[in-house]
Amino acid sequence: MSEGDLTSFESTVADLFRRMGMPDPTALAELVNDWDRIAGEPWAGRSKPLTVEGSTLVVEASSPSQVAFLRYAVSDLVERLETLMGKGIIADIDVRPPPRY
Repeated sequence: MSEGDLTSFESTVADLFRRMGMPDPTALAELVNDWDRIAGEPWAGRSKPLTVEGSTLVVEASSPSQVAFLRYAVSDLVERLETLMGKGIIADIDVRPPPRY
């Protein structure tokens, strides 16, 4: 298998996900792996991405007190994610508190 075959496979998979209304898995992996840089302030160090439900990114705040604070910054983060992942892939962000143990 040549490198050209892999590139073709990647674009085919990305196209399939896009047609299904799902984020590109490589962009999603980048989002998770490089969250602090991509999300920027005030998200960096105060949250982490958990999952995508439809077009909503579910993010866990680092503490219950951070939930309301981060919700004020949702629209800015949605704009940043549109640049990375494409318009409409992430249309909203659900900020949740960390689980209680």
